[in-house]
Amino acid sequence: MGGKIVIAADLGASGGKMAKGCFDGNKLYVDEFFDFPNRPMELNGNLYWNLFGLYNSILEGMSYYAKEHEIEAVSIDTWGASYGLLDKRGRLLEPVYHYRDLRTRNSVENLYKVLPKRKLFEMTGCQPNRTYTLPQLYSYIEHNDKILDLAECMLFLPDLLEYFLSGVKSTERSIAGTSGMLMPEQNDWAFQVLDTLRIQNGMLKPLVDAGTQRGTVLKNIADATGTGRAKVIAAAGHDTAAAVLGIPDFGINQLYISMGTNVNMGTELMKSNLSEKAYRGGYKNAGVLDGRKILYRDFSAFWILNELRRIWLMEGKHYDYSAIMEMVKNCESKHVYIDVEETSINNPEGNMKDKMNRFLAGTGQNLLKSDAEFARCILESIALKIKYCFEYLKDELSIPLHRVSVINGGSRNYVLMQMISDALEMPVFCGMPYATLTGNILTQFYSLQELKTVDEIRELSAHSFEMKEYQPRAEEKAIWDMDLQRMVEKGICK
Repeated sequence: MGGKIVIAADLGASGGKMAKGCFDGNKLYVDEFFDFPNRPMELNGNLYWNLFGLYNSILEGMSYYAKEHEIEAVSIDTWGASYGLLDKRGRLLEPVYHYRDLRTRNSVENLYKVLPKRKLFEMTGCQPNRTYTLPQLYSYIEHNDKILDLAECMLFLPDLLEYFLSGVKSTERSIAGTSGMLMPEQNDWAFQVLDTLRIQNGMLKPLVDAGTQRGTVLKNIADATGTGRAKVIAAAGHDTAAAVLGIPDFGINQLYISMGTNVNMGTELMKSNLSEKAYRGGYKNAGVLDGRKILYRDFSAFWILNELRRIWLMEGKHYDYSAIMEMVKNCESKHVYIDVEETSINNPEGNMKDKMNRFLAGTGQNLLKSDAEFARCILESIALKIKYCFEYLKDELSIPLHRVSVINGGSRNYVLMQMISDALEMPVFCGMPYATLTGNILTQFYSLQELKTVDEIRELSAHSFEMKEYQPRAEEKAIWDMDLQRMVEKGICK
């Protein structure tokens, strides 16, 4: 197989994955996966990411690929919002906080007392929850923590890791879009917002587009890994933006659902949507590539199920995902639902079973008993939330969605995929479990001028990968419609 070879690293909240990408001029090949864990660290009551463990794993992966291949380029994407603060000598000022760290427990509410939510949406096109960067930075202000005064530079996680590789400091646009700190069209920092909140902005670097070449791997790293002076490319640093770029034949009036630890779902636009209905629907705007935007919502998904699995492990029960899918498939629905955005459910503390049943009791619903009932409730709650957001896009925002694509690791959960198809009453095309890695790789070939446009990127993806189609079952339609109506009335879907 001829052609240039690039390396992509995709960091998720529970683990990292790397892959080799090769383009022979006709078809893209993504293979030779290299996996490593991502284990957050709790120290003295705070929750952090193990940044240096992740960095060492990336170097190990680079060495793994360089043994057999000549590497043209490397790029990293991650989840959104996490950042590192550097002093004037390029040293980290503090560990990199986990976005669920409880220092931000009240930050969003306190932020909105200074800058009302509707005004912030007008100024940024974003409605941040507490995991976003803006509330995390505001937590320093509300706690009178002066560490920001020492920060010469703030870099988001993929920018920070690529700085370690290349020595170049810059901020890629799509990952900055996860901060709640950009102007609505994603063309610059929202300096007025930062000034209003008393967050210093001298630490912010200029924005660069996905596909920008930051430089080359530093000599000491090149020698240690065997990669040579491979190019370090700022692909779409936000994992969702990378994934959306790689969806086969994706475009206007289509819905994407990136399914993993969280759901990020939305549609592609050429202009940000700042309408009152977009605001009331909880939608946010972010940039992707070549002036394209996504209008989206995000909420917890498999993080909730993984927390349930953690409790099961403490009880001595070892269920893998295959066992869970079979368990759910053979369990009758109780038609009870949790709000997957509920703060009490999403805080990283307590027993997930207890939290779910407390929520159900508080909303007048029947309680869960068996392991299968808990698992089914989570999957059905995810599907119902997706149905609510889908119908809001179509009915309230008048976006005529005609195709649905579900990508990334969660697309392998065939039980949930069928639920989504039934709930949306539409065929659902699922696949590309490594869509983020693929989008990362495609953007690198775009940067290397092997591909010229976003349309060419998606045409190559369609030529290289297949999607599985799920058809809705007619007998399920009325049930999902009635359940959604009940949950809207209870305020659980909103």
